[in-house]
Amino acid sequence: MKDAWDWEEEDIELLIQTGVQESLTLDYKRCESLDKRNPNRKKDLSKDVSAFANSAGGVIVYGVIEINHLPTGIDSGYDPKDITREWLEQVINSTIQRRIDDVKIKQIELKKSNSGRVIYVVSIPQSKRAPHMAEDHIFYKRFNYQSIPMEEYEVRDIGNRADAPDLSLQFFLESNAVDIEFEEDKEFSKPIILNALITNESIAPAMFYIVRLFFDKQLTVLNSGGFGFNSEQTLQIGDMAFIANSYSRNYSVPGAMPVWQGVRFKICDPHFQIAVPKINGDMSYALAWSIDSLGMQQKLRGAFLIVSNNQARILDV
Repeated sequence: MKDAWDWEEEDIELLIQTGVQESLTLDYKRCESLDKRNPNRKKDLSKDVSAFANSAGGVIVYGVIEINHLPTGIDSGYDPKDITREWLEQVINSTIQRRIDDVKIKQIELKKSNSGRVIYVVSIPQSKRAPHMAEDHIFYKRFNYQSIPMEEYEVRDIGNRADAPDLSLQFFLESNAVDIEFEEDKEFSKPIILNALITNESIAPAMFYIVRLFFDKQLTVLNSGGFGFNSEQTLQIGDMAFIANSYSRNYSVPGAMPVWQGVRFKICDPHFQIAVPKINGDMSYALAWSIDSLGMQQKLRGAFLIVSNNQARILDV
């Protein structure tokens, strides 16, 4: 899946078609959530955006209907002369203290579903200058699809965020869409090469870190990329639950290079090689990763390997 900053109408439709539910880092909002005539909407915008920045960061899509945390369709959209990108930016900057750096707002034209109307994707980074206070003078965090007030100790802990590494991973294939090939007498596909990129958003380098990768039990791991097999376990990420085979690897200096801010490199050497079962029709297989480092709260994130029309691609959630 492309970065949210690059999403277009077809990418929003893909989220809906594949049933990508809301999570710690993804939220869907109906068009009524942005209304200049309702002062409570500005408060809600301030609350939700600050909660993402205080937590793991994420994406809010304004203009998508959701039911029980699942997207069901694109809403009617906004008049781009009424609800503008500049208005959204002004509300965010004026109602949240301190100001959040690097918030990105993408205006998406509804060329297929409602010509002349638009929806908005707001990408919020995990902030290094947190905690951020909403317009109502409360500090919020993301929890179970909601923005809820933080405890006093959480506000203090987040204030120390800049002193610890801030590591993340991202699964990727050789290209955005990889062809899947099967041999006639085999139950699984030929190897699919998969790797993950590690990044550090903090000025504090990561000298020691532990990476765990989780693969849907339905997949076959042909080469574990230098990782050791741990166990089979049931993994729960938000409402996403699946049985996974887990693999882990420890990294430390001097055996491995520190992860410096802004540096991005492959974590698996050699690549992981996986295979998908020969099943008629489209399928999705759950993936996940977790990462620990000194001073950093453990991160656990999910993704999907989407198989459609004999091609595979990664969809982050």
